[in-house]
Amino acid sequence: MKKFLIIFVALFASISSTLNLRADDHSETEPYNMQVNFCKLNEGVSMKEYSNAVDDYIKWSKKNDVEVYVSRQMPIFPHDNFVSNRGFDFQEILAGPFDITGKAWDLWRGSREGQKLAKQWQEKATCYVKMGHAYDQYLDQKALESDDDRVVSWNWCSRNDGVSFDELQARHDLMIQELKKDNVGLSGWVIVAPSTGGAQAPGDFVHLGFYEDIESFMEYKEAFASGGWENYYDYNENYASCSGEELYSDKVLNFPKN
Repeated sequence: MKKFLIIFVALFASISSTLNLRADDHSETEPYNMQVNFCKLNEGVSMKEYSNAVDDYIKWSKKNDVEVYVSRQMPIFPHDNFVSNRGFDFQEILAGPFDITGKAWDLWRGSREGQKLAKQWQEKATCYVKMGHAYDQYLDQKALESDDDRVVSWNWCSRNDGVSFDELQARHDLMIQELKKDNVGLSGWVIVAPSTGGAQAPGDFVHLGFYEDIESFMEYKEAFASGGWENYYDYNENYASCSGEELYSDKVLNFPKN
């Protein structure tokens, strides 16, 4: 029975490459910005039309030297149901250094071409834009770089009363050591804390878990069912309370080469 500290977890290799992270199992890096756009297509607009607008933005970002990592996530197993729906069709991730993100937004808002692209984007979809601080915990670089199509789990958590940040990170450090021994399907781990526009976030922070495919995700779930759940419940009772995983497809749209 695998006593793996199974909880959630991970980040994209493309982000790690963008930010010049070390290609080892545990990358100790500075935090960086993660923007999440929660979007719903406007009436009569196809995903192809929307994708064309995003492609135009990516081309513009390259031309203006404000290129960041971009991916699109579609729900596979969301928390939504017939009586509770959050009202968006998909979410997009834009991740990169804080200075590049700031420069991109200023150009987007302050230049004629940027405003034109903004209008084009807003005509295609209604999006709520949020920002968070991302902290790498664990990366399996080889697995993350193997494909531009993968799946990602989201698990929102809030720190329990009386638990310090140091105590929470110490527990995470133990989990990192266990991941080095056996990652049971996981490709890595990143923690994201909402920072701007996140007052309605469903938790204090979210664990993002990336997997090469659903088969890898099910390897993780098998380890969970075979004993990992004990550590998960201990984490919820003594460190942070979590809402449970959702699963999304994740398609890389832009992967900066520098």
